[in-house]
Amino acid sequence: MRFLWSFLVLTLRQPGVAARNILLRQWPSEAVWTGLFLAITLNTFSYTLLNYWYPLVDELSFLNFSTGTYLGISALMSLGFAATLSIGGRFLGGTGRFMPMLTLLVWLQLVQMVVQTMLIAVTVLSPALGSLLSLIANVFLFFVLLNFVNEAHGFASLWRALAVVVMATILVFFAMIFVVGLIGPDTIGLPENV
Repeated sequence: MRFLWSFLVLTLRQPGVAARNILLRQWPSEAVWTGLFLAITLNTFSYTLLNYWYPLVDELSFLNFSTGTYLGISALMSLGFAATLSIGGRFLGGTGRFMPMLTLLVWLQLVQMVVQTMLIAVTVLSPALGSLLSLIANVFLFFVLLNFVNEAHGFASLWRALAVVVMATILVFFAMIFVVGLIGPDTIGLPENV
């Protein structure tokens, strides 16, 4: 447990070094998939808990997904994001592949869950302070993501990593819109005029 905590601190202090350490170790694919399932399950539990404590207002009730739906959406988005980060990075001259990228994203999701757990505790005590710290933590975790993508593709600059992340985000966004269009807005509870 002490090793995980020290590696978590290393990830937050020196994300590039942490990414190199993760990439140097050859993780079995079973460990990566199990870690992904764990991260998605913990993320879904956190989402359900937050919706229980702070329910959405009526105008946003169509965003209140069931636990199973949120689990599926999280899995698809995680896999899609890893795939688009890999392909987009290679398009810009990087060398990253899918499984190493997925490994880095799994670790980042687990780090995010630890940070989010701390933020939930702060939010229960002071919602305003929790919101401010959440914003700061998300910006910092985005910086960690940029370093992870930079190391995975062997870029010399974080600007290329930023371009890859923006491109991957846009692709995943339009892919999710396409999937929602195939399923049908009525099926998932969206208003008819969307």
